[in-house]
Amino acid sequence: MALKVPGARRSAPANIIDALRLSREASPGLFWLVVVALPAAEGLLALSLLAVFRGGADAFLSNSSVPGETVERIIPWLGVAIVLTLFMIFMANSRHTVQELLLDRVRQFSARRMHRAIAMLELVDFDDSQVHDRISRAEATADFKPRQVVRGITALIASGFQIVVFTGMLVFLQPLLLPMMALAAAPVLLVSSKLAGQQFGFFHAVTPLERRRRYVGWLMTSREPAAEVRSFGLMPDFARRYDELTDERYAELRRMVRGQWRNLLVSQVSFGLVLTAAVGLLGWFFASGRMDVPTLLTTVVALSRLVSAVGGLGGPMAELSEAGLFLGDQAAFYDQLRRAEELERGRALPERLRELRVRDLTFRYPGAERDALAGVDMTIGAGQLVAFVGPNGSGKTTMAKILSFLYRPGDGTVSWNGQDIAGLDHKALRDHVTAVFQDHMTYHFSIEENVSLGDLARAGDHAAVTGAIEAAGAAEMVARLPAGAATELGPEFGDGTSLSGGESQRLALARALFRDRELVILDEPTSALDPVADHALLRDLRGLLRGRTAVVISHRFSNVRHADQIFVFDGGRIVEQGSHESLMLARGLYAEMYSLQADAFAEEPA
Repeated sequence: MALKVPGARRSAPANIIDALRLSREASPGLFWLVVVALPAAEGLLALSLLAVFRGGADAFLSNSSVPGETVERIIPWLGVAIVLTLFMIFMANSRHTVQELLLDRVRQFSARRMHRAIAMLELVDFDDSQVHDRISRAEATADFKPRQVVRGITALIASGFQIVVFTGMLVFLQPLLLPMMALAAAPVLLVSSKLAGQQFGFFHAVTPLERRRRYVGWLMTSREPAAEVRSFGLMPDFARRYDELTDERYAELRRMVRGQWRNLLVSQVSFGLVLTAAVGLLGWFFASGRMDVPTLLTTVVALSRLVSAVGGLGGPMAELSEAGLFLGDQAAFYDQLRRAEELERGRALPERLRELRVRDLTFRYPGAERDALAGVDMTIGAGQLVAFVGPNGSGKTTMAKILSFLYRPGDGTVSWNGQDIAGLDHKALRDHVTAVFQDHMTYHFSIEENVSLGDLARAGDHAAVTGAIEAAGAAEMVARLPAGAATELGPEFGDGTSLSGGESQRLALARALFRDRELVILDEPTSALDPVADHALLRDLRGLLRGRTAVVISHRFSNVRHADQIFVFDGGRIVEQGSHESLMLARGLYAEMYSLQADAFAEEPA
């Protein structure tokens, strides 16, 4: 299932809704506490403090010629104000503490959902640059964007409560100030939205550039390319590329920041002018006798708090909008899970393989100009040993991955026991397959863990692990390692050990054999081995594969001549098929390639 990649800017309501949903799903208890309960309590305390200020101001300004009486009147108000202030400090500290807990829950939840959704992607999706951009953004923002979301939504809600409280107070004290405050808030909100849109556009635009920059950085700092980089003297060139990409990103950033500075200046000047007008209006009310001193003071305090709350909307709105790509990716990942679950729901489970049939199959990689496979037909019976041969790029590996149910055909059908795989559970289909691919992995875990990854359900079966290692011809190699099967791999982790290409290929084969499934796909399983080891391993494999259905891809024709069927690929099509004998008699492409390889070996000096 391909992951759709929207590129349009998201609206502020969409960001707020997704931020609320993400926070609530990550931890409902913490969400209600930090987003609703504590901000509401802080708002009520602020309102109470304002009411106390109004009462205290009235008591202080009441006519009295005896200072002691004035002090006696205001002491209770001061006491209550102090208690309320302490409560507000306590609430603010509590909200900050709980907010940190919610942040960690959101971070964990986001990463877990992202990983689950990526697991739902088809293999072909990883050939799509837009999908790589989305995954790259998700990885790059995994730590700081959840903080931005939680901080933005909690600050937005807190400011919202404050605005409601102080707006209510101003309605009571002087309703004419409300239109002016709405006028003052408009440029703040508009500019916040515009700034966030610019930030959104910047991150969206630089994602491919940033992914390439990280790749060049990886080339300079990682172990895998280190030998070639030093052998060819590539470090200066890679450093130059990295600097150029960094400069390009900086140029984009400068353009964005200049635009943001101009917008901020307009917003702040507009806000200041409206606020000045509001203060002037208050002065006119007082001078004309429409407002007494206690009311004036209370209104000024309420107005200042309201101004602070309205001004405080800009920050969280900008943060949520800047997190728009992150929130959009999270929403898409969530949708990916939902659609995948819907697709898999009701699909039948495959039975044990009796026949695998391909009819008129066509497949093209994303962005490719031509088909990788076209009009492919084949039938493989249970228990057969089948070989794919042909020139490089002829479609053999692509066909093997389709038969491993990692790629879905573009057109045509693949049938399992006569049933189109479109109606079968693909995860269950893959559970019937074990494979060794050309781009096999060596995991930086122990040798035993590397083998056990073939079938996690049997990870504790040490005897089976040992048997798979022996069957893959890797027993002698493992015995030479410092801790045998417990030896850790990966020199970048402590005392990890490195394996040669042939040793890692044997380990991948051991993992596939440990998996012990009925359909075996081997794509150049011995390409890194010397001819003697290659011959011995293939001889043993014929016995190990007995009773299983196997597809072997190999450029060494001596490895495939005993196959039940040989399919010859060229240009994405099957151009010949049959046994070794029948193909040699046909004197076609297979016979030509076999003869060339045999002649090459015959011409080698003793």
